[in-house]
Amino acid sequence: MDKPNKGYDYKRYRDLLAEATDESKRRAFIDLLIEEGARDQLTRERISQLGLTTKPERSRGGE
Repeated sequence: MDKPNKGYDYKRYRDLLAEATDESKRRAFIDLLIEEGARDQLTRERISQLGLTTKPERSRGGE
């Protein structure tokens, strides 16, 4: 696998998964993953709509 994303907390999710010892806790964990994934996707869409996905060009030495 590549390097983890900055916003993705692997340790937290790994710990939550280890604590999911019964069906209700596993379902709650899955719901959390879906909710946080949807929130992250919505944030990416909003950033894209605002046009903040490209870096501004830098001028070269006061041209």
